[in-house]
Amino acid sequence: MPIYEYDCPKCGRFDILQKMSDRPLRTHDACGSKVHKVMSASAFAFKGSGFYATDYKKDAKSSASCEKPKTEACSTCPASDGKAA
Repeated sequence: MPIYEYDCPKCGRFDILQKMSDRPLRTHDACGSKVHKVMSASAFAFKGSGFYATDYKKDAKSSASCEKPKTEACSTCPASDGKAA
């Protein structure tokens, strides 16, 4: 269940755990004031395999390619072999 953030004119901002299908709150249970749902950045965590650089390390170097002409900057490019042309 997601956590939603609401703004109360008396109490300030507060969070509440609600189902996605629940209607937004209209009043704050603590003080009875009218509240407004706030758009805020969500937090999430990647869990399981496939989310770390070490999981793709072997494939990243072999499948990377660069269409641009080689320069000094290419020495840091993952597609290069470490040698500038």
